[in-house]
Parts: sequence; structure tokens; C-alpha cells
Amino acid sequence: MKASPRQQRLLLDLQDLDNTLARLRRKRATLPEREELNGLAAEAASAREQFMAAQRELDAQTAEITRVESDVALVQQRRDRDEQLLAASTSSKEAQALQTELETLTRRQFELEDRELELMEVQERAQAAFAEAQTVLAGVDARRAAIQQQISEAEQRIDRDLASNSEERDGLAAELQRDLLGVYEDLRARIGIGAARLRGNVSEASNMALAPAELSGIRAAAPDELVFCPGTGAILVRAEDAEA
Repeated sequence: MKASPRQQRLLLDLQDLDNTLARLRRKRATLPEREELNGLAAEAASAREQFMAAQRELDAQTAEITRVESDVALVQQRRDRDEQLLAASTSSKEAQALQTELETLTRRQFELEDRELELMEVQERAQAAFAEAQTVLAGVDARRAAIQQQISEAEQRIDRDLASNSEERDGLAAELQRDLLGVYEDLRARIGIGAARLRGNVSEASNMALAPAELSGIRAAAPDELVFCPGTGAILVRAEDAEA
């Protein structure tokens, strides 16, 4: 295939842009913040697990206190009723029975109130543990949100560069003859590089010196004749032609 030295030079510019685009895509995919965010996942899961456990414990203690308070209220209602009945009773036998029940209810109420105090202490500790777990989780969530914001901002910057370089590439590709661009794109898809310079006797596609016979054949080719790197198969743009 033939292509003017100018067309071949454009291939080098196109390859530079493709290299830049590839570098930007790698940079976007490997932002250090992504690794930091991934590293935070285990910490976030642990913090959320501790928060949920503390919440369950607090809910359990609160429910138990509510139950005991309800029992205290019922006992108090029974005492109030028995005291009213005792005050109105005219039977000594009934009065004795009511008095005995009142004593039992009083003991039961004391027991329940003591239990309520114990539970309130436990609930206070559960509340403190819950507040601490909530603070830890909020801190992790805040750090995660900050990292995600950093990632978003970095992606936006890279995306702008990608868009700018892609637009420039499209314009440059439009200047290339179609068959030449097709060869370049096919090579780039298969071997990762479409075109490179030949500087002296070194192919920048393989970063290796060419054998004398290989170099002689390339030098003998006409300036508008496409030549290829023996090691990689990429189009070689002769440096003296590229810089002319």
C-alpha cells in the first residue's frame, strides 16, 4: 500500500492520541480513590453491623422497660382498687383478704420498680453504645461520601480530557485516506499499536534494533510505500520522512 509521507506522519499523531486516550481510560479505571473506597467497604460493613446490633439491643431494652412499666401500672391499678374496696368493706374476713393481697401487690410493685431501675441502667449503657456506633457509622459514611465525591470530580476531569482528545482524534482520522486508516485500525486492534517511528535502526514499535537486512529492505522502499516493523507488524514511519 502507498501513502504519502504526510499521511504517514498523521499516523504518528493519531497513535499519540490513541496512546493518550488509552492512558486516560486506564487512569479513570485505576483512580487511587477507588482502591481507598474498596478498602473502606469492610470497615463500613463492620460499622453498620455494630450499629444494627446496638440498635437491636437498645430496642430490646426499651421494650423490656415498657413491659415492666405496664406491669407496674397494672399492679398499681390493683392496689388502688383493693384500697377502695378495703375502705368500703364491712366484712373483717374480706378486709383481711384484701389486706393480704395489698401486701403481696406492694411487694410485687417494689420488685417491679427495682427491676425497672436495673433495666434503666442497662438501657442507659445500651443507649451509649448505640450513640457510639451511630457516630462511628456516620464517620465512615462521611468518609465514603467524600471519597465518592473525589472520584466523581476526577472522573469529570478525565471525561473532559477524553472528550477533547476524542474530538481531536476524529478530526485527524478524517484527514487520513480510508484504506490507510483501515490498516492502522486493524493493526492497533490486533497488536495494540498501529504505527511507530523508525529512528535510525530502532523500531519504536518493538524498541529493538532491526537486523541489517531488514533495515536495508526498509531503506530501499519508496517514501510513499508503507513499511512494517518485522517484530510487531506495526506500520513503521521512517524518522527522516516523519520529520521532513
